[in-house]
Amino acid sequence: MKLKMQLLKTLGLSWLAFFIIGLLISWLFAIPSITLLIDRSYCPATEWQQVVQTYTELYQQHQQRRLQLQSVILFSSLGEDKLSTPLQPEALKQLPTYGQPQMQKQLQLRKNYPQAQLLQCPQ
Repeated sequence: MKLKMQLLKTLGLSWLAFFIIGLLISWLFAIPSITLLIDRSYCPATEWQQVVQTYTELYQQHQQRRLQLQSVILFSSLGEDKLSTPLQPEALKQLPTYGQPQMQKQLQLRKNYPQAQLLQCPQ
């Protein structure tokens, strides 16, 4: 009976240590998580390609689990769309750009998402 109790105690402590080590590893080696703000204001096709290229690089890092795209927010003068899953780069490439840049909207989104990365047409 004493041996059985010792075995259960050892097993319980082992599982507890395993759980704590797992939590520490996930906390210490967590992948960075970002929100992307993508300005869809009018942008010539050649310049929009630069935005798509930057997005493609971030998307590939997301696919390789080196980065987590927490959310992607597309915005323009007509409104904003918060996507639940990141767009495929080809889908972003096909999206039309339209309207005038909305600095007020951009400032509001940056205030709401202070750690977000902004992708926009090069000026």
